[in-house]
Amino acid sequence: MAGYVLSDPNMSDGTHADVIEAIVDQLRGRDGVKVIGYEPDPDFDRLPVEVLGRADALKEALLDMAGKSYELIDMEKQHGHHPRIGAVDTIQLYPLADITLEECVELAEELGRELYERYDVPVYFTGENARTEERKTLAVIRKGNYEGLKEAVGLPGRAPDLGPARLHPTAGATIVGAEKTHDAYFNVLLGTTDVALAKRLAKAVRAASGGFANIRGAIGLPLTNRGCVAVSMEISDPVETPLHRVFNLLEAEAQRFGVQVVGAQICGVVAQDVLVRCAEWYLRLESINGPFDPQRQIIENHLLELMEWERSATPH
Repeated sequence: MAGYVLSDPNMSDGTHADVIEAIVDQLRGRDGVKVIGYEPDPDFDRLPVEVLGRADALKEALLDMAGKSYELIDMEKQHGHHPRIGAVDTIQLYPLADITLEECVELAEELGRELYERYDVPVYFTGENARTEERKTLAVIRKGNYEGLKEAVGLPGRAPDLGPARLHPTAGATIVGAEKTHDAYFNVLLGTTDVALAKRLAKAVRAASGGFANIRGAIGLPLTNRGCVAVSMEISDPVETPLHRVFNLLEAEAQRFGVQVVGAQICGVVAQDVLVRCAEWYLRLESINGPFDPQRQIIENHLLELMEWERSATPH
C-alpha cells in the first residue's frame, strides 16, 4: 500500500526507561519510517509516541512495537492515572499524503487482524473502523479501565471485535482505528491541587455532558510532578473545535472558583493550522490586504511547495 500515514500509539508505561527505549527501538532505523518523538509521562504511566511512514513499512514497525510492549508490560502490575485497557492501549492511523482515508481504514483492519493473530491480544476497533457508533468514542470502550473491563468483557456490548470475550492475561486488549483528522491531546493546567475541580471542569467541555462536540473524552487528573491538576482531553477535530476556544472556556470556568489557568500542554504533534488559528485569535492576525493567509505568509509552506515541485520534476 503506497502513501504516508501518521500514527500516535500509546503504551502503558511512562516510568521504566529501559522498557520505554526497548519499545521505541522497534520503530527506529527502519526504511520509510520516522519517529517524530515520544513523551513518557510518569503521572499517567503512559508512553505516547508520534511516528509516520510509508503505509506498509509503518504497519510492520507498529506490529513489532506492539510485540515488544506486550512482552515487557504486565497490566496486572501497571496502575496508571490515564484510562487504558492494555499494554498497547491505542494505535490510531491518519492519512498524510498520497493515501485516502478509505485506504487507512483498510490498513487499520489489517493491523488489528495481525495483532490478534500474531500475539493473541484481543482488538477493539474505533474511529472509522468502529463496528458501532458508540465505539467511535474511546471512553465507551475503556469504561472501567483494564481492571473493570477484565470483569465486564463477557457482558453484552463489551466483547472485543477480534478475539474471544476475554483479555490477554498480561497484555489486556488494544484499540485500533483510522481517523480523518489527527486528534489534539490537550491538557489545561490549573493552579490548584483540587482534583474534584479539575473533574468538574472536564465535564464542562465533554460532549456527553453538553460541552464541545469534538471532545469525546475529558478527565481531571493530578500532575504530581508539577504540583497542580490538569483537565486532560482528546479533541477529535482541533480545527473545527480550536484550542483557544476550549482554553478560554476553561479559564472562565476556573475563575469562577478563584483558580487561575497556569498553562497548557500539547501532547505529541498537531497540524500547523491548529496553531495558526490560535495565533489568529490571540494576535487578531490579518495581512495588509485582508485575512491572514497561512499558505502565502508562512515561509515553510513555500519551502515544502518548492521541494514537492522539485521531486515531481526529477526523472525517476
